[in-house]
Amino acid sequence: MIRPKTKSAFLAVGALCAAGFIVWPGCATPPLPASRTPLSSLKRADFSSLKRAHLSQDEIVARVGKPDEYFTDLRVACYKLNQIKRRRLMLLFGVLPIAAPQDPGAIEIAMIQYDDHSQAQRIRIKIVSYYYGQQTLYYAAQKWLTEPVTVPRAHSDAR
Repeated sequence: MIRPKTKSAFLAVGALCAAGFIVWPGCATPPLPASRTPLSSLKRADFSSLKRAHLSQDEIVARVGKPDEYFTDLRVACYKLNQIKRRRLMLLFGVLPIAAPQDPGAIEIAMIQYDDHSQAQRIRIKIVSYYYGQQTLYYAAQKWLTEPVTVPRAHSDAR
């Protein structure tokens, strides 16, 4: 038979362990606001106006300039917009700040996919990590092409 003092000690240790298992993995890491350093004079708004018009490659180059990279095998042009630096605040027990490590570097790029007749098919602005090193833009464009094309639904009153 277990004595009452020993029993309460086991209960206290068990409760403390249970609380530790709940709180410790829950170390919060909220992101802090990202800092953006422009890599060119182009802005996101320059590309949002292109989305509405179905322009040729020459018309787009005349409006926003020559792309930073053009991949002929993919028919994708990439424009570097911003370098992005992010930090995360690490909070112990969700309250105590213990660190603010920097996330891996990233860039914001505008990608334009062209069809066989050099007409813009789709345009997208993405944030891409430097994970792939020198081939970052190529792999980002390749991955983007595998994503399904989202077409906005037409508004209809048919029921």
